[in-house]
Amino acid sequence: MKLTSEEQKEVNDFFRSYVDTLRYKNPMNSIRLNVDHTDEHRRTIFEVCNALIEERIPFWTEVRLKCGCIPDIVCPTNVKPIIEVLSSETVEDFYQKKHHKYPSELQNDSIILVDAKQQFEIKEIM
Repeated sequence: MKLTSEEQKEVNDFFRSYVDTLRYKNPMNSIRLNVDHTDEHRRTIFEVCNALIEERIPFWTEVRLKCGCIPDIVCPTNVKPIIEVLSSETVEDFYQKKHHKYPSELQNDSIILVDAKQQFEIKEIM
């Protein structure tokens, strides 16, 4: 997938501002799965990434941010750039344990939560 110059600028700005680029080398639109996640969690990540590809939205997985957080999926050109898949944790768990660790500018309406226990629908991420 080729990015427009506007999309590339948006991606570059996001990575420059938030991503620990010394530790992150994954290519765009490749899925990196964590062995410690449940099968349900990994399958949902794949489903979300597949939907992003179909919508031509570039993404990266398992990106370490400068703040130390590792969101499941980062898609800087989407309306909300962070996608977290919840499987063994609840929405309340996420807000109690992880949400506050994200940079304040990403905490307000920049994170999409996808429940791995529910049938995934693309409207969840758009």
